[in-house]
Amino acid sequence: MATKSRTQRWSPLTCLTPASLSPSGLIILESNDGEVETLVRTNVELRYYGSGALSLPTTSSAGKSAPWNARDLDLSCYVTTHRIVLIDEKDVVGGSIPLPLVQTAQPAGGPSFRSPKGSYKLELSTHAWGELTIVFRGGETNSYSQSAKHRDDALDAIRRSLKRKAWQDKERQAMKEALRPSRAIASRKVGVDAILTQNALRHRENANLADVAFGGSNERGAKSTSVMRKDKGSKKEDIDSFLGEATELIKVIQKYSATIERQRAVTATASSAGRGDTSGKDTAKLVGMMENMGMTSALSQKQSGSVYHKQLARQLVDFLRQNDKLTKAGGMMTLTDAYCLFNRARGTNMVSPEDLLKALDLMKELNLGISKRSFSSGVMVIQDDAFDDEIMAKKLADLASSSDNTGLTEAAIAGITVMDVCRSLKTSALLANEQLLSAEQMGWLCRDSTIEGVRFFPNLFKTETSHPFGHR
Repeated sequence: MATKSRTQRWSPLTCLTPASLSPSGLIILESNDGEVETLVRTNVELRYYGSGALSLPTTSSAGKSAPWNARDLDLSCYVTTHRIVLIDEKDVVGGSIPLPLVQTAQPAGGPSFRSPKGSYKLELSTHAWGELTIVFRGGETNSYSQSAKHRDDALDAIRRSLKRKAWQDKERQAMKEALRPSRAIASRKVGVDAILTQNALRHRENANLADVAFGGSNERGAKSTSVMRKDKGSKKEDIDSFLGEATELIKVIQKYSATIERQRAVTATASSAGRGDTSGKDTAKLVGMMENMGMTSALSQKQSGSVYHKQLARQLVDFLRQNDKLTKAGGMMTLTDAYCLFNRARGTNMVSPEDLLKALDLMKELNLGISKRSFSSGVMVIQDDAFDDEIMAKKLADLASSSDNTGLTEAAIAGITVMDVCRSLKTSALLANEQLLSAEQMGWLCRDSTIEGVRFFPNLFKTETSHPFGHR
């Protein structure tokens, strides 16, 4: 995806801490610190009312090569547990405001006697950039009535993150890890006995994490229902309590991820040395379990607001790019396969087929490198934009030609079938059939239909310079 250099723009956005973005334009979360997205709002402005201009980050190499502009328009605002991220999706430029640097967040603006339709604003007092103002314009609908709700939602998310201080969880977790009973008991033992005891105690502690996370709400519920009804913020407190305990679950998952990487390295070394690796099946099973645990960010439609389907399109693209899922599938995947894999990764926060179709329709507009394609038979697939039908047709023609020149006996049958293409390209029968029909329409193959079935052969009239029928 083409990106605009930050040095060609000097504005409050480019003066913030640079934010790393994924290939589809989503923010890359700091998973090692347990960062989680909590809110997304679009069509916001970032303003700086201070005297003079802000300084560009020290990592910027070219300096102030553009005139200062104190206002950034049409941005997307992401609130996480660790920071506020503002992104210009057109120029693919992102900046972040770490929450530890935020002193106060206060609402401002709104209708008044002098200005009946005054802008709804959020004023941030920061240590690094002074006073910054975020103006909400009502999302993609540009609705003034929605502006107030977007401002209030963002303010609530920021205040909750400031109250929780999730960025300190790493230090708290390190202290809690040092005080775990498994370490204290195992320290009194030596050798194999110490290792076995520590592993057994850790397994027991990890198994109780979910019970501890939900235990607080269960105990409160047993005390008195009437008290809970009066407490309007009890649900949010329960969620915050669960997120705090869930940090330990994240650490366990990360340990398994590190184990996977080590096992892959051992497997690669064993394969290069010509030795067998008995742990390959266990590693493959562990990889499958980790993929099923899902996405780092899986915002619901309520949290993402009007930008939900765009977020969904970007998440799907990043999911298919991860570990080259789409490339390994031959650059093309049926909607049913993509839908099942994506929902399996999202866990309980599943998407509906209608939402997935709307997200696919936006991929071309967002220029994400992946888009939806419909064959003449009505079959719809997700296809890499780099996929070339001409190259695939020539590949199938070469495959059909090789079947004719392999020294087979006269009893053997030449040509290729759908199943032959499935085995060769490692794709489904549905896609193999569509690709064969496409190659036939382009003149690279011709068919022979018999009672045994349909076989495809290379078209001998096809040349490199002309079409077999003289036109395309």
